[in-house]
Amino acid sequence: MDTTENYQKILTEFENKASLKQAIYRSTTEVFGLLKKQLAAIALKLQQDYTTKDPSVEVHFNESNKFEAQLKFSGDMLMVSMHTNIFTFDPSHSIYQTKYVKDDDSLSYCGIIYIHNFLADSIKYNRLADEGSLIARILINKEKHFMVEGEGALDFLYQDFANNVVTEQKLNEIIEQSILFCLDSDLLIPPFAQMKNVTLNQKQSMLVASGYPTGKHMGYQFKAETEQNNNI
Repeated sequence: MDTTENYQKILTEFENKASLKQAIYRSTTEVFGLLKKQLAAIALKLQQDYTTKDPSVEVHFNESNKFEAQLKFSGDMLMVSMHTNIFTFDPSHSIYQTKYVKDDDSLSYCGIIYIHNFLADSIKYNRLADEGSLIARILINKEKHFMVEGEGALDFLYQDFANNVVTEQKLNEIIEQSILFCLDSDLLIPPFAQMKNVTLNQKQSMLVASGYPTGKHMGYQFKAETEQNNNI
């Protein structure tokens, strides 16, 4: 059977997009494996260096499934997860102004790893109304170059996409910065008037879930999203 022009285009797109995205998926999976390895190593080190002094401060690593892992430290939970899809940037993003991406547009396609912070009790008591906070997201391309968008120091330390290559040391630094951010984010007592009125059903639900809905939500937006909202 003779191939049509459209069919040839399909084959070309398979090479340009489908195979590319599979390669990025493999790269992201490998990086996520390294990240989980570093989480487990940090958990073990904290257990040896601190929990022996104060056993009441629990530190525990748990791999929930292939695409999610958790690091519990005292009342906090650091949750890392890998998205199974591949993304590219909005055409207006500054990444397209870099020589690195201008020379090869395929380098703009990335896998994403998310780092969230939840209260450990939110997970323990399955308090589904509790809110967590997205601390950072790690964007990885086919060459395992990466950049980080995030909170605190993670908003500016890893912006050089062209020169940032994934290493275990850098992943360890990202985890340590994330833990520090969690520890610096304390729970604030909500206004009394906000909590005054409650239905019996809500109160019974609270008893089952061990307390009032709580969360480490800090109204965080990534810098790019904040800039977008300011332009609206």
